[in-house]
Amino acid sequence: MEEKKPFYKTAEKGKFYMREAPAEEEKNLMRTYYPKTAGMIQAMVEDACDRLDYEGSFLYDEYPDKWSIERACQRMESRMEMQTQSVSENLLGEFIRTLFCQEMYRRRCRRKRCR
Repeated sequence: MEEKKPFYKTAEKGKFYMREAPAEEEKNLMRTYYPKTAGMIQAMVEDACDRLDYEGSFLYDEYPDKWSIERACQRMESRMEMQTQSVSENLLGEFIRTLFCQEMYRRRCRRKRCR
């Protein structure tokens, strides 16, 4: 029979966060390899997601609607265009490198069972 623990002992003294830290460090390491433009875009995307991170947001809908996603992306795109007059000439190459870093992180994390 399983021993019942007091509610304050069920979190096992923060072991969940100790497992989360290596995954976060790995993700941050991969982001340092991003090209400059991709890093700026990543920061803008994180900021937009932070603003949309509230109860009832479409981010957490079981099936987020495409229109809301498209609208959020268009807002970010127009903000980015205002901030930078010259878009990188090698945008496709930067995008490929960024996606490659993200995929590398995902696979490394899966192998290490980060999440």
